Amino acid sequence: MPPLSRHTAAILVAFRDDADPRHLLAQLDGQVAHTVVVDNSPQGLPAVQALPAQAHRSVLHNANRGGLAGAYNLALRQLAQANAGTAAPVITHVVFLDEDTDASVLPCLLSDPAAAALLQQPHTAAVAPAYVERATSLRGKYIQLERWRLRYLPRQFSGLKQVAFVINSMSVWRLAALQQIGPFNEGLAIDHVDTEYCLRARQAGLMVHVHGSHEFLHAIGQRRRFRFLGREMQAGGHSPARRYLIGRNTAWLGWHYLWREPAFAFLCATRLAYECVGIALAEDRRAAKLWALLRGALVGAFSPRLR
Repeated sequence: MPPLSRHTAAILVAFRDDADPRHLLAQLDGQVAHTVVVDNSPQGLPAVQALPAQAHRSVLHNANRGGLAGAYNLALRQLAQANAGTAAPVITHVVFLDEDTDASVLPCLLSDPAAAALLQQPHTAAVAPAYVERATSLRGKYIQLERWRLRYLPRQFSGLKQVAFVINSMSVWRLAALQQIGPFNEGLAIDHVDTEYCLRARQAGLMVHVHGSHEFLHAIGQRRRFRFLGREMQAGGHSPARRYLIGRNTAWLGWHYLWREPAFAFLCATRLAYECVGIALAEDRRAAKLWALLRGALVGAFSPRLR
């Protein structure tokens, strides 16, 4: 086990009715010091309830209170309690995982000298491997953000790059940074929970990095490839209900950060346009999804707070 792994805890959130985290837990065994499994299904997941008791594993039941953000907050409170009263923190780093994440790259990331060194620096918030979408085999595109401008990195790059945002899945965070930034925003529930958290890290003077030499597979929605103006893109494939949340949260974040991060507000507007193009060119139930996205955007734009 790499030295960093001995002080890293995994937080695994399971939600879907057919979720069975045993394969992922097998990947984590021996690679992290402790795993917190959060059953976030309202009715409870049989596969999680049947997990055998283990000294290196905790199982929590959140029933989707506060969505994904609520599950993260519950697990982080438990880890804070585990550290309380110890002369030196038992857990110093946390890796977030979803039920469909491939964690096989985690040992390589934690044992990578450059990543491990960066994760010991007080100005670092998180380091993550590059995300590859299962359905399309496309790497996610990462952004570097300044107050007045942004730029997209190429899909393929190697080594460590400072970026504006990472998805929570497979991101390794310094626990001290998480405590400095504070709880995840449960008003957002699911969509853009990680975006907003990375923005708050940025406001706190903390940096987020992606290591392009390491990749992991993950699925977001039911993504589909399409081409637009000669560029390779991917549509989300989300249901109308999720489109409403995406529209609401994207518009709310854009307005909420308009004066502090005008380039990010512009990004939010372009993301809504991107969603519309993807729905129109690559998805079914177009009218229902576009209407849900528009309604959500209007609600988010005129809501001072999200609940």
